[in-house]
Amino acid sequence: MSENKVEKVKHDKSGEHKSAKAGLKRFRESTMATLSKLSKAFLLPIALLPIAGVFLGVGATIAANTTEGSFGYYIGKVMNTMGDVAFGNLPILFAISVAIAYTDDSGVSAITAVVGFLVMNGIQSALLKHETGGTYGLLWWTGVPSGLITSNVGISSLNTGVFASIFVGAIAAYMYNKFHKTQLPAFIGFFSGSKLVPIITFFAVIPLSFVFMFVWPAIGKGLEWFGTNSGKLPVGLDSLIYEVIERSLVPFGLHHVFYAPLWWSSAGGSILGTMEDWAKSSDNPAGWNYELSSGATLQQAYDFLSGDQLKDKSQLIGDQYMMYWILGANNSVSKLAGFADKTDPLLTFTDLEKMGLNLGRFQSGKFGFMLFALPAGAVAMWLNVPREHRKSVMGIYFSAAFTCFLTGITEPIEFTFLFLAPWLFYGVHMPLASISFMLAGFAKVHVSMTVSGGMIDYIVFGLIPWNLGTNAWRVILIAIGMAPLYFFAFYFSVKYANVQVPGRAGEVKLFTKADVKAKKSEKVVGANQEAAIEKARKIIEFLGGEGNIKSVDSCASRLRLTVNDASIVNKDGIMGLGGASGIIAKGTSVQVVYGGEQEVIKPHMKDILAKQRSVK
Repeated sequence: MSENKVEKVKHDKSGEHKSAKAGLKRFRESTMATLSKLSKAFLLPIALLPIAGVFLGVGATIAANTTEGSFGYYIGKVMNTMGDVAFGNLPILFAISVAIAYTDDSGVSAITAVVGFLVMNGIQSALLKHETGGTYGLLWWTGVPSGLITSNVGISSLNTGVFASIFVGAIAAYMYNKFHKTQLPAFIGFFSGSKLVPIITFFAVIPLSFVFMFVWPAIGKGLEWFGTNSGKLPVGLDSLIYEVIERSLVPFGLHHVFYAPLWWSSAGGSILGTMEDWAKSSDNPAGWNYELSSGATLQQAYDFLSGDQLKDKSQLIGDQYMMYWILGANNSVSKLAGFADKTDPLLTFTDLEKMGLNLGRFQSGKFGFMLFALPAGAVAMWLNVPREHRKSVMGIYFSAAFTCFLTGITEPIEFTFLFLAPWLFYGVHMPLASISFMLAGFAKVHVSMTVSGGMIDYIVFGLIPWNLGTNAWRVILIAIGMAPLYFFAFYFSVKYANVQVPGRAGEVKLFTKADVKAKKSEKVVGANQEAAIEKARKIIEFLGGEGNIKSVDSCASRLRLTVNDASIVNKDGIMGLGGASGIIAKGTSVQVVYGGEQEVIKPHMKDILAKQRSVK
């Protein structure tokens, strides 16, 4: 072969290699942007959970400790049911939020998602049939367990958790983006534009419904097997592995995508599946006659849970779902024949623990590092600040530590060291947080949470339902043990690695006085409003201008942006405006961590962008 031909072959191969690398890079960037949007979508229904969880837990306690029929009993029952309704309808809320997230907050897409959700479940309901023995038949499937069937907004259909609803929301968003500007011929012109979207979606979800009917009975059983057997790992290893992954995804804002299946699907376990396994276990010689703490037998409880009397079985799967069912109004032995005069819960966390279901294994570990440990880490960082500067930055560190203790919001602390020294996050914080989870799993702690692990959740889900066997006292022991580990690890890491935490060096300025003021109020008026508008304008400029910005959104603590090219984003410029504690820019996704101010910045940015684009 001639030298020219050899060179040509080398050149072609080099070009193919570069093309493949560029294609892989584009794929990673688009995947990151898509998952970032999905994580943001999850935040919409998740934002409802804290208040719903408080109503559920407090209401259940009031109802359980007052005379049935009394004023206090009905107050408790109303509160409990209000919270229960929110959790029982999470699937349709997820469908709506996914549709909204991918269509720039379109109300039409939200209605379309509801239509799609109802149609998909309605098709399944029409083809579902009862079988003898309490099982169901669906298409060619026979013997489908009752745990895989539930009532979705009153429609008996497959219990897919939040999986199917995510697909419904995605279809609704796609149909909206593709057809909401479509002009039909004049004789059917009435159905043009946004009116066309739900009509097309009505038909588009039909294949999706059949896909789930084809595969979900097998997938559901597989997820249930995983949820049951992962809980058999020794010494809390399942909890440790969970937190290694979950905490690693926090900097990218993708942790919501990871924990959703474990919290709200059979991947996190199943009450009915656990009871079936326990009835056959060699450790339970009584079999189905095994007596629960309520006095009912395992068979009586199973018949109630799997029968038609309990239509909504969605909360009998998933780690958080199941914990909230234990706190709910339906968890009462009075529902069984012959127990009408008893007010005891039908099942407790202790009952299920004895059967091998360790509820809270994907939640309870957060209390161990959020109550005392991470705040101790903040104090350790503060003690590394020179004495003459400590007073000026004391409010920043201690307010962040108290926020973490009270509410479980960790980002003000985590992002302080994440952006100054990422190895502190991945090499110190993540391993210690994972140990906290492992200890909670090993100690069989059954304290649920909403979206945090602070003192508020500890009181509501640990202390108030103490009688259900939460083992809440073990949380404090773990938290006390983790606190010195965090303190010394952070103190010496910051000191000897010379990490320039805020206040330690003049040029490091993650937080300012303006940041503290911004956290006290989400509204800026008068002259401050002009400053906020100017700040939004500057952020647009530093993002590369209107032409580089595709969408503007926000979540609990971040301004989430989709851009055409993140490489031209001026991170230093944005940080120099003040208020931000960090920036993640990757591919087409940019996230600016604020902690509250993003809710003011977002609408101003949208207004400015709209004006700039209207001029064009």
